[in-house]
Amino acid sequence: MHSRLYIFVHNSLLLKSAFSNSKKPQVNTRRMQSPDSKPSLMEKFGVFYLNKFRQRDLSHYVFDISDAELKKGINKIEIRAVILSAVVGIVCVFPTVWVSVYFAGAGWLRYWSWFAGVTVIAVAIEFYLLFLIALKAVHEVSELINMHATKKDFFKDGAFSIKNILARTALELPDPELKILGIDPFEMISKKNLFILGLLYKAKIIITNAVLKYGLKFSVGDTVFGISVLYEALPVEVFWNGAVVRRVIHEARLRLFGFALANHIADNVLHDKILQHISEEARIGCLRAIGNAVVMAQNYHPNMIILLLRFQELLQINEEHHYDDWNLFLETLKNVNDKERKFLLNLFTIAAAFDGKLSHLEKENLQLAYGADYNLYYPRLVKLTQHLHDGELNAALALCEI
Repeated sequence: MHSRLYIFVHNSLLLKSAFSNSKKPQVNTRRMQSPDSKPSLMEKFGVFYLNKFRQRDLSHYVFDISDAELKKGINKIEIRAVILSAVVGIVCVFPTVWVSVYFAGAGWLRYWSWFAGVTVIAVAIEFYLLFLIALKAVHEVSELINMHATKKDFFKDGAFSIKNILARTALELPDPELKILGIDPFEMISKKNLFILGLLYKAKIIITNAVLKYGLKFSVGDTVFGISVLYEALPVEVFWNGAVVRRVIHEARLRLFGFALANHIADNVLHDKILQHISEEARIGCLRAIGNAVVMAQNYHPNMIILLLRFQELLQINEEHHYDDWNLFLETLKNVNDKERKFLLNLFTIAAAFDGKLSHLEKENLQLAYGADYNLYYPRLVKLTQHLHDGELNAALALCEI
């Protein structure tokens, strides 16, 4: 029962955030602090605590730590967070199970009064503590990487500042569905399907609990060694709390890596003055390369959006121009010269890998973009995706050179 209430409250928060975001009009991407991109109350809660956590005065740069050291450090953070989430789960679920067992023979009103009261208090405490554990974990990952050393935080405040991104990651809040430069990340996927998939994921806790509980009831009865089978909720809660914390830390790691890499790529392009030597069609092709990667990924991942916004800034392009049109991107690849084509394919490959996975749609259409160079770019895309997924920042950096 505790897990059911947990799911209901959590999904209610997600629905509220998603509903409020869905009514927002297009925004001017030059000013992400505009009222149109105001964070939800839960996001503000996350940012508040991220600002409260102590920031160490570290001197190392983002890419100074080896991948082995990064993995070791992040693993320590993960283990500590998983243990804390397990303790919180046991402490908060135990009272609700105990009440269920102790008042099982009591009258209906007495039983539900005790159970509801204890469950609501326990859920509130567990939510608060788990949120703090997740926020502290993503903060520690950002400190390990030392994101404060990044010279250019593209947005100091607003939807795509690093703290807002991490707050949404820790609290598992949806990213704002801003239609930037006319690019619709969900153009080729049903939002209804995304919502259903989200509910199914959350329902796994309920299903796991029910299968284990009724499996035990049918196989061994109401008790095991004199202990009520209702106490199976404890290991279920421990398992899922640990799984959620691990997923949050891995996603935070991916987003931090993407943020650092996007800034590194943009800074190198600016330093090498690459954009000064390409045609106007190739300049527009840059945004089409990233825009189509966003659409084909079939999710709204901040890594891709940060890369898009950095190149928009470099190119000084503010008007919409069908940047998510796949056929126009293919036409651009045919019209530009060979050097520009390779530049655009490099950029497209990096953008497509930035969410740490390859969608079915991407795999189906990559051959059209890569053409005769498929065997050159596709292995690179797979390797880069895998490095980001596995938390290998420097290995990913070596494949992000344009």
